[in-house]
Amino acid sequence: MSKKAQIWSRTISGNTHHLEVTGEIIRTFVWTVDGEEILARKTSDDRARLESKEHGTLLVIHSGLGTPRRATYFTPEEGLAGLTGVGGVDLTPEPGSRAAAYERRVIEHPRRYALIETLGGVGGVIAGIVGAMVVAWIIARISLPDLDLPNLPDLPDLPLPDLPSIPWPAIPWPDLPNVQVPEWVKWAANHLKYVWPVVLAFFLAQGEIKRRRKHAEASGTSAEKSRPLGEMATDDASADEGDVSDDGGDVSADEGQRRGL
Repeated sequence: MSKKAQIWSRTISGNTHHLEVTGEIIRTFVWTVDGEEILARKTSDDRARLESKEHGTLLVIHSGLGTPRRATYFTPEEGLAGLTGVGGVDLTPEPGSRAAAYERRVIEHPRRYALIETLGGVGGVIAGIVGAMVVAWIIARISLPDLDLPNLPDLPDLPLPDLPSIPWPAIPWPDLPNVQVPEWVKWAANHLKYVWPVVLAFFLAQGEIKRRRKHAEASGTSAEKSRPLGEMATDDASADEGDVSDDGGDVSADEGQRRGL
């Protein structure tokens, strides 16, 4: 398999969905259902959305560096969920692919994955602050020329009529208690624009971990159900033979005791 190709596939509700993505910056997406091509599209979007009125929607996610993450299928009835990226069924990445390796890392090392994603949110905040400081430093050192603007003529004063005053009724408001807001709440409110990206990155990481675990459990259940009946019968027969052998050993031991052995 080419390193620039990523394949996902899964059978959902009796239909086999197959997706092949090629390219790095501008990617080509080919979506087939039961061997029939449904959609082919080229885009550089890291959250590519492939939509079909008959078959539903595929949301294909890549990282900012172009690493494939996941492909999620949404039925036509899950239109709203497809827009938000919540729910759906993940397609299974091809074994040995970059997406499969990413899924394995998320499942095997969930804490490390959550820490990396959270630190990524922190890095984004720091990068924004540093970028703003650099832009301010550059603007402060740019000398703009003085522009001589023409003097505008004075506008005449317009006589305004005296409007009658309206006697509004006085409403006796009760004295509200003096509530002291904790300092940490004030700090969080003042720094909310810096805090929320980090919190969002943490919760998104937790959601991704749950999604990967759910997909792994569903894949394991599907594999167990798809085993041939002959293999399952062979396993049951082997287990029964083991039980019979154990019982036979117990009977032989009891008989030996009765004979004085």
